[in-house]
Amino acid sequence: MGDGVQQVLLADEIEELKGLTATNRDRNEAETRHKIINVVLHQLLAWPKNRVSVEENISPGYADYILKRLSGDPILVVEAKREGVYFTLPIEKVEKTSGYVSLAKLLSDAPIKAAVTQVRQYCIDIGAEFGAVTNGHEWIIFKVFDKGRRWDALQAFVVRSPAYFWDDYTEAYNSLSFTAVSDKFSLVQLLQSATPKDRSIFYPKDGIAAYSHQITANRLAGALRPVVNRFFGVIGDDDPDFMNRCYVGEREYRPAIVGMRTHLQDSLSPYFRSFGVSQLEDTGKGGQIGGRLTKNIKHGRRGEVLVLFGGKGAGKSTFLKRLLHHQPPKWLKDHSVVALIDLLKVPESTSVIRDAIWDGLVESLDIENFLEGERQHLLRDLFADRFSVATKQELSGLSKTSETYNVKLNELVAAWKADKKYCAKRLLEYWRQQGRGLIVVIDNTDQYSGANQDFCFTSAQEIANEFECVTVITMREERFYNSKIHGVLDAFQNAGFHISSPRPATVFRRRLEYAIGIAQDPARWGELSAGSDRNITADCAKYMRILSAEFAGEKSPLSHFLTACAQGDIRLSLDLFRDFVLSGYTNVEEMLAEGAWKFQTHQVVKPVMTPTRYFYDELQSSIPNVYQIRHNRNGSHFTALRILRKLAKNFEGSSPSYASVAALKAYFVETFNMAEDLTKNLDMLLKHGFIEANNRIDYYDENVDSVKITNYGLYMFNELAYNFTYLDLVCTECGIFSEEVSNYLSEAAKEEYSLFIRNERTERVKIRVDRVGRFLDYLRTEEARERELFSLGMPEQEMFSSKSQETFSAERQKVVGSAKRQAKRRAKKTRPSH
Repeated sequence: MGDGVQQVLLADEIEELKGLTATNRDRNEAETRHKIINVVLHQLLAWPKNRVSVEENISPGYADYILKRLSGDPILVVEAKREGVYFTLPIEKVEKTSGYVSLAKLLSDAPIKAAVTQVRQYCIDIGAEFGAVTNGHEWIIFKVFDKGRRWDALQAFVVRSPAYFWDDYTEAYNSLSFTAVSDKFSLVQLLQSATPKDRSIFYPKDGIAAYSHQITANRLAGALRPVVNRFFGVIGDDDPDFMNRCYVGEREYRPAIVGMRTHLQDSLSPYFRSFGVSQLEDTGKGGQIGGRLTKNIKHGRRGEVLVLFGGKGAGKSTFLKRLLHHQPPKWLKDHSVVALIDLLKVPESTSVIRDAIWDGLVESLDIENFLEGERQHLLRDLFADRFSVATKQELSGLSKTSETYNVKLNELVAAWKADKKYCAKRLLEYWRQQGRGLIVVIDNTDQYSGANQDFCFTSAQEIANEFECVTVITMREERFYNSKIHGVLDAFQNAGFHISSPRPATVFRRRLEYAIGIAQDPARWGELSAGSDRNITADCAKYMRILSAEFAGEKSPLSHFLTACAQGDIRLSLDLFRDFVLSGYTNVEEMLAEGAWKFQTHQVVKPVMTPTRYFYDELQSSIPNVYQIRHNRNGSHFTALRILRKLAKNFEGSSPSYASVAALKAYFVETFNMAEDLTKNLDMLLKHGFIEANNRIDYYDENVDSVKITNYGLYMFNELAYNFTYLDLVCTECGIFSEEVSNYLSEAAKEEYSLFIRNERTERVKIRVDRVGRFLDYLRTEEARERELFSLGMPEQEMFSSKSQETFSAERQKVVGSAKRQAKRRAKKTRPSH
């Protein structure tokens, strides 16, 4: 909102202030406070009176105002002087109503020195970080202390004229209002020790012409692609055998965090529990939802909407398809008719969504194909009521054998068929006469924006009320929050169930074993990959057996890496697995030659992080770069890791607990002055599942008020961020504050790429090791700089770069040794026999 608009909204308050400050300045202290300062604080800057203490006794004197946060902690002490007391401020441009002046210069004036010193002592006594003195016309606002600096060497912000509060109202409000000071830490930014200077940022990838180079998939990829697309994606409606053999019902599993051995806990959050949402136990018969549906049909309960909540890719659709389509409980199968309406491919348009819902409902109810049958049967069995009325009205007086009668009747039948709600009612009446109740499922609504999500729910409610049936709608948790605040779901807050994602390792192993079984049956080879010869099919089966054995192991890097990265999103986990299986980085030939394989961490990390490209690109990878500079002015390589470290210390027993976002902001603003960098990193961490909001919103906005670390976040913080392969991939994509380091990384990458083209593995690995070492040296320099700049006072062994260096020192010999051994094995295989 611009200054002009705000001035119109506050016209009365501004006119009052103008009138007060235009009069004689000879007022006493109480009058000054009451008539001028109160208008500024409470009316213009919106400080609520219950956040401002007046005339508190702080020995040896009195502080006129103490402005406090919601927690009650003091922020700013304001000492009011009589209006007649003039502050002699240094002369600047006449038109400038505010600006910065060093405290040392201000303290050269005796009255200012006395007032500022007095207020500073008040602040120290009660722990307030900021102080101010004012006579109503001039204001001096200053920081009481700063780490490692003399307080009188700091800059003060001065208001030279009350005109500041109307001429520059937006600036005043954004710096001094209650919301700005208490929630956005504006005083920290207003009174920062030094004006931030932009540092140039250089990107090594900009100097690499081949940065977008695509890599070739492995030898089996052509035959495997249709296999993984079919068996490692969504289970189709037309494949009951696959559903029954591969569905995983075990959904509750406890977290176990031991290095890379990370399981995720996808459970009901306190936020949802507070709204009466229940955790769904998947018993194989639908758990509480199966029981609820059965009771509704048995007892004729009318007009209920059930909401099935679950995270992205948790398997909501698969659960409902199995419950109501593939393996319904016998009683439900015999006594219900199910309309399963899938909106996955329906465009985001209210009218299109509505048509899709009603078309799907009618299609599902018309099992007997009434609407496609002969006219006389349609009139007798479905449209008898309207036909009876029409014979008395539109068709009255017409001969049944005349052309006019038949044309008119055909028009009426077409209109009745186009009336989807009417058709649905008549079809439902038919099924009720057969002793069946209606269950309607509206699935995959979570792809839509908030407004269309709400529309889907109100449509479900409309159907439940109109047809006196039970309706089930699937939603993601964060969509519920966005709808809930608009009151859309208020009436149904207790009809919710939360479904957790299944065990990822079990999902992979069952699907692999199912595909292997088909590969071992010559009669079914064609189902895997048409045109593949027997040898290729046999190699595919052998490769899948190796992978299946990997998922059976408790310490499998492949299983636990995919589990951690997917954060309970089985759909994403399957996507990552497809990339891994087909990647040219996956050592298929060596695995087949050995017959078995124990994966190392780096053999998993690289194919998953960059499956189709030689160089890593965060925008095209499922795994983000936690070292990326995300804010040009006040950004750090370590902000994401600092957030994770803060949250990793926040535990209740053995489980992570939620931490206040306001507290995180306070720490990052007051310590680093990195408010925007914090929010950008919070957004990245939420989107990728490193942290979780209490309302499950998976991006950062003002509605996120508390967050906790996930097991994926713990895995990143404890392990992956320091892994050699991870650092090797992200270093060329990182923004770098040193042009020399950026050039080094760029040139090393180009040299390594040329060795890759020539297949010189050992020399290429040596360059990668040197490159990671140079990157870590740079990170160490940057972290040491920040430790000094922000007076962090942390021991060297707790620095992120120290842990990275320690891990790198342990890994470098293994990496080089592994490259040499593989080179020898390859040389031995290619050596001619005698």
